[in-house]
Amino acid sequence: MKFAQFLLKNSAKTNIPKQVDRFSKFSPSPLSMKQFIDFGSANACEKTSFVFLRQELPVRLANIMKEIDFLPDKLLGTPSLQLLQSWYAQSLMELVDFLEKDPEDKKILTKFTETLINIRNRHNNVVPTMAQGVVEYKEAFGVDPVTNQNVQYFLDRFYMSRISTRMLMNQHTLIFDGSTNPAHPKHIGSIDPNCNVVAVVKDAYESARMLCDQYYLTSPEVEIKQVNCECELHNVILRNTEMKQTLGIFFFCLTFQKLWRSTKEI
Repeated sequence: MKFAQFLLKNSAKTNIPKQVDRFSKFSPSPLSMKQFIDFGSANACEKTSFVFLRQELPVRLANIMKEIDFLPDKLLGTPSLQLLQSWYAQSLMELVDFLEKDPEDKKILTKFTETLINIRNRHNNVVPTMAQGVVEYKEAFGVDPVTNQNVQYFLDRFYMSRISTRMLMNQHTLIFDGSTNPAHPKHIGSIDPNCNVVAVVKDAYESARMLCDQYYLTSPEVEIKQVNCECELHNVILRNTEMKQTLGIFFFCLTFQKLWRSTKEI
């Protein structure tokens, strides 16, 4: 029995590069916030979401795994990057297992949702793990301006891809796990249709400024300008429907990332 498990495990490992090559040939499907809102609010169909995600998520994971492979070999050799790559490989193979499953089987749909939750939890520490890998690389081999610029370019794409991929998983698990978040009953999955964008940006700025002051003893000021909005009771409500239906956490992560990068350049 143990030998059979050993063979199965090693067979899966040797199959990983094939699956990465297979799915990385496709481009991720672009989705608008309106599509997310419409799907979650009125037309939610678990089978449709399952059929879409079992193909879309492997495509997104495989594409980012391909990009990771282009990082410097010495960076890829750090313990943190080795761990991170193992997470992505395991998650990819878990999703591939659902490609031939029957979407009419309720047990399969439930198992898929559970798998997405496990994958999401597994990747919770991707950002600090990636950061630790960069630190390990710099401490061991020093800082090369050209390499540093290339790595930063990758990180921008990597974090953006992570946000969108987690959003897809969050939408499915929050809408179809059979429970509603009592703290946010009006949210559609993880989306707040009435997101106060300025408040989110200010929150991100305060977090970045606090870290900057701790590490660099200084921080830049920020000036926020609003367009296409009307102020009611000091809350910003966007007139534009597409902008109104904005995911708060997306703005927070993106804004925090850019603010934190700007503080490091002081």
